[in-house]
Amino acid sequence: MKKLIKEPLFHFLLIGTLLFALFYVINPSEDKEEILIDNDLVNELVAKWGQKRNREPSLNEVQGLISEYLEQEIFYREALKMNLDHNDEIVKRRLAQKMQFISDELAETLQPTEKMLKDYYEENKDDYKKPAIFTLEQLYFSPDKRDDATADAKKIISSNNIPEKADGLSLPKKYENTSGTKIAIDFGTRFANTIDTLKIGTWQGPINSGFGVHLVKVHEKIPAGYYSFKETQRNVVLDYNFEANNKFKNQLLNSLLENYEVVYDLESKELMDEN
Repeated sequence: MKKLIKEPLFHFLLIGTLLFALFYVINPSEDKEEILIDNDLVNELVAKWGQKRNREPSLNEVQGLISEYLEQEIFYREALKMNLDHNDEIVKRRLAQKMQFISDELAETLQPTEKMLKDYYEENKDDYKKPAIFTLEQLYFSPDKRDDATADAKKIISSNNIPEKADGLSLPKKYENTSGTKIAIDFGTRFANTIDTLKIGTWQGPINSGFGVHLVKVHEKIPAGYYSFKETQRNVVLDYNFEANNKFKNQLLNSLLENYEVVYDLESKELMDEN
C-alpha cells in the first residue's frame, strides 16, 4: 500500500478525483441530463463504421460503438460544464471550422438559376476575356554574342534582307495559333503587348524581351475577345458559388455579431482606429 501511495500515477488520479469532486461541490447538478440512444443514432454509428471497414458490424461491435459514443458524450458534456473548451486554441479552431462548414452547406443549397449566372457573367465579363491568337515568326539577336544586338537588328530591317535564322534560342522560331498568354509566358508581358500592336505580314522591330532583341513577323492574328457564356459556363458557376458562399458567410457572421458586444482594449492607436 505504501508503495502504491508513492507512485506518481496514484497522485495524478487522486488530484483528478479531488478536482472533479470540488467542481461538483461548487456546481451541484439538480437534475439528471438525458442522453438519448435511439435508432437514428445507432444507424448513423453503424453507417460510419461500415464506410471505414466495408462490412456491417456484429452485434458485439454495435454494442461497442454505443459504449464509445456514450463515453464520448459524457466526457464532452462534462468538459463543457467545466469550461475546458475555453482558451483551447485547437478546440476553438475545430468548432469555428464546423460553423464554417455549416455556413458553406447552407450556401450550397441556394443554387443559382441560369438567369442569375448569366447576369453574373455580364457583370464580371472582364474575368472571362479570351486572349489574342497569333501565328508568327521571330528572329533572335543575342546581346551576349554581338557588340550591339539592337543595331544589328535595325540594320537588317532597313536593308529588308531578312535571314533564315539569327542567333540560337531555346524557344521556337515559329508559333502557330498560339495565345498571347503563352507568348507572354515565353517572352514576357512587354514583348506580348508589343506584338499585339504590330501590322500583319511584315517584319518589324527591334522588339525587346527578357532574352534580348527580336525581329517579329505576325502572319495572322485573331483579336482578343470574350468567351461566350456557354464556353465558360463551368467557370462562371464556380466563381458565382465562391462569391455567393463568401457573401452568405459574411452576412451570417454580421447577423451573429449583433448578439455580441465587442470591447476593444488595445494599446495601439492604429488598431483602435481600424476597429
